[in-house]
Amino acid sequence: MALAVLPATAAAGSSARAATKSERSAIMASFTANDGSSSEVHGVYVSQSNPSLAVVCVRTPEAGTQAYVFRHAHSWRYVTSGPVGRAGNPADRRLGQACG
Repeated sequence: MALAVLPATAAAGSSARAATKSERSAIMASFTANDGSSSEVHGVYVSQSNPSLAVVCVRTPEAGTQAYVFRHAHSWRYVTSGPVGRAGNPADRRLGQACG
């Protein structure tokens, strides 16, 4: 599985940090179990204020950039997705800005 991750500076304007290798692996396992494809993923970030909240950034020609939000409670689970800044509750939307 090939995964390109944006530099940590891409998330500098948000309250997110790039996921560590182990976080990214676990989050991507959950993402691919739900979505089935990691080919369009361009970033995986974890909230700095709530490390049990993460976002997978996906860019497609059809839909543009989408934010897939995950929460960790024993394992990473899909919560919501949508255009950047429009998916989920306010905390989800703020985290999605890392996909910018």
